[in-house]
Amino acid sequence: MRRRMTLSKRLLLACAGVILPAPLAGQDAPVAGGDMIIVRGRAEPVSIGAVQRQARDIAVQQGNVYDVPLARFEDRLCPGVTGLTDEVAALIIDRVRANARMLDIRVQDDGCTANFVLLFVPDSQAMLRRLLEERPEWFQYLDTGQKDEMLEPGPVHVWTAVEQRSLTGMPIAQVHDLARPPVIGAHAAHSRIYTATRRDITSVMIAFDTDAVREHTVGQLADYATMRGLAQTRATGSLSVDSILGLFTDGDAPPQRLTDFDLAYLRTLYAGNANMPAISKLTDVGDELRRLTAQGSEAGD
Repeated sequence: MRRRMTLSKRLLLACAGVILPAPLAGQDAPVAGGDMIIVRGRAEPVSIGAVQRQARDIAVQQGNVYDVPLARFEDRLCPGVTGLTDEVAALIIDRVRANARMLDIRVQDDGCTANFVLLFVPDSQAMLRRLLEERPEWFQYLDTGQKDEMLEPGPVHVWTAVEQRSLTGMPIAQVHDLARPPVIGAHAAHSRIYTATRRDITSVMIAFDTDAVREHTVGQLADYATMRGLAQTRATGSLSVDSILGLFTDGDAPPQRLTDFDLAYLRTLYAGNANMPAISKLTDVGDELRRLTAQGSEAGD
C-alpha cells in the first residue's frame, strides 16, 4: 500500500523508543554516597468481577452472549498502513505482526493484500461518513445502530467486516431480513457447549485522526490497533482496569503498550475453538489475568 502522508517529527523521533524495552519497575537507583536502594512495588489486585464487567463492556457483540461467539481472525493476517512514511509504517506493521504471532494468528508474507488496514487521515469520521454515502453496498449488512456506532465522535473510527461461517470455515450467506434465514447443513454441529457457527473477522479498517496521534508513540498506536482490530472491541470511556483502549482518554498517563488486561482478553479470545459462546470467553478473562499477574510477580521476586 502507498504510504505518503508524513506525521510530525515528534512521532518520528518516538519510533526509536518503540523497539527498546521500557524501564523496569523497581529498577536499582543510585543515591548519595554510592549506596543502592532496591524499590519493589505491587499493584492492588483487581477483582475478577471488575475484569469480567470490563471485558463485557468493551466487547462488540451481536446477539446473545450465551448463543453467539465473539468475532476473531481465522484467515491469515496481512497488515497495511497508509498516510505515514514508509519507515514509520514498517515499524507499525512489524509490531502488529509480532502481536498476531504472539496469539498464534497466521500471518501472510510481505506483498500480500492487506486485510488489516490502518489509515492516518485528517478527519476519520468524515472519511467514514463519506464512504457510507458513496459506497452503501459495502455496509449493506450493517443495521442502523451499527452504522451510528461507527460514526460516534472520537479520534479513531473502526470498520470491521465480520462473516458468519460454519465450524469448518464455509461461508454462510448473509441476508437483509429474517424472512429468509440462512441455512447450512453440518455433521455433529449440535452441542450444549459449542455453537453451530463461528464469526470470522475478514477485514478491518482503523482510521486515526492525524492531529490526535502526534503525542503517541508508534508502539502505542500499533498496540491500540491490535486491541481494536484483532478483537472486535470498542473504546469505552469507563475503564476500571488499565487497558491500551484508554490511549486517547487517559489524559497524561496512557498505557505505553498492551496491558495485562489486554493480553488476558486477547489470549482468552484466541484460545480454544472459535465457535464457543461469547460468555465462555468473557468469563475466562479474569482467570487469565490472574495467571499473568502471578507470572509477573514470580518474575519480579
